[in-house]
Amino acid sequence: MDSSFVAQAVRLYKERYGLEVRNSGDLLRAQRHLLEFVVGVGREIEQQLFAEIGKGYEGPRLEKEGKEHRFVGYRSNRVQGLFGLIRYQRAYYACRGGGTVIPLDERLGIEKQHTPAMQYFLASFTGRDPYGESLGRFHEIFRPEGRDLVSMRKALDMDYELGERLEGKRQQEIRDVFEEQKSIATERLIEATMAVSIDATKLREKLGESTTARGKTTYEIGFRDAKIAAISEVGWDKKRKEARCRDSSYVTGIEHADEFFRRIWLEMMRRCRDPGRMRIVFLADGAEWIWDRIPTIANADSICILDFYHACEHLSELCKELYGEGTAEYGKHFSRWRQKFYDGRVAAFLVELKGIRDTLTGSKRDIVQGQMKYFGANKDRMHYDRYIAMHLPIGSGTIESGCKNVIGARMKRSGMTWSPPGADGMLQIRASLASNRLLADFQATLAQAA
Repeated sequence: MDSSFVAQAVRLYKERYGLEVRNSGDLLRAQRHLLEFVVGVGREIEQQLFAEIGKGYEGPRLEKEGKEHRFVGYRSNRVQGLFGLIRYQRAYYACRGGGTVIPLDERLGIEKQHTPAMQYFLASFTGRDPYGESLGRFHEIFRPEGRDLVSMRKALDMDYELGERLEGKRQQEIRDVFEEQKSIATERLIEATMAVSIDATKLREKLGESTTARGKTTYEIGFRDAKIAAISEVGWDKKRKEARCRDSSYVTGIEHADEFFRRIWLEMMRRCRDPGRMRIVFLADGAEWIWDRIPTIANADSICILDFYHACEHLSELCKELYGEGTAEYGKHFSRWRQKFYDGRVAAFLVELKGIRDTLTGSKRDIVQGQMKYFGANKDRMHYDRYIAMHLPIGSGTIESGCKNVIGARMKRSGMTWSPPGADGMLQIRASLASNRLLADFQATLAQAA
């Protein structure tokens, strides 16, 4: 940066705020003043940039969508910029039959009265924390003087619109791949082994509303499954002698499982050159909606693994029913059977469990039979000794963490209830953030809009 410019900026800063730093408190105050100063300069530069962009005049008449629009004049407007409100003049065109065109606003993508950078940076805050906290932090950095604050309603509207654009991008990619047979650009390529982990978690939503005789609005509250998948590279931790999922990207959505699996396949294609020739390991709990559909995205060499820790949860419930929680018999049988799972001896466990079942009657027999059905359906996915020898993960901790951190940490806090469009939009923002591609996705949606 030009040293003379910096020197002038320092002089202006000192003229306005002074510069007496004797202790840490003074230094903090000076740096907060510096932030206010820099933001003020940014606001003035934004304003000047708009003044130099022009007013978007395209002649006395212009045609759009087969209709002629006449130039009416220049009208003032203001939009939320990154550092505050920007006021400007732009050409305004109207059609005799109804309708208007404002070329400058359309060209810059500011029809909704905020700049792209404003929306992007605010979403990077609201996508991580509740709106009250997010706006407070955003204002502290980008509005340190307390001017031109962004309302809660404005923040919500911007996120709804951004989430809709991100979802539109994903759906366009799905159409390109599944209907147009187009390829998709690869990124963060996985060269060796790919892990695909799949799960779902409940979100609290407003499913409908009604008005009482007294005019009060009431909401029907329910829970819907937010599905999530993580596509990861498998690495081997030599020190701990266990496989790890790393460099994960995420997809999520509230939709039918068939549609969700198209979304998973798209992300698999994004992360490798050819999913048909890749070594792929699928990890999940025992949910039938997952395992019934995995064959549609697996290849001949794919390996399907039931999450070891989920299997142990079922084993724990079985031992509680048979021997009582916390008893010595519970501990003895749970430890022994868990080791059998780890050693890949599920068949032997099932034989032993069958013998126990045949000695029981009533509800306990039914419970044991139910667990036998569960383990029997998943026994071909429980060769944990083999998976460990192949340096593959046996637990779906990555997707459990995804449910907790990608979705739950932002969307399942105490008292949170989402509207369907709010939930759909925030899920896409969260997945994009967690995949470290929010900026790239945001820029792509701007290009599509243009």
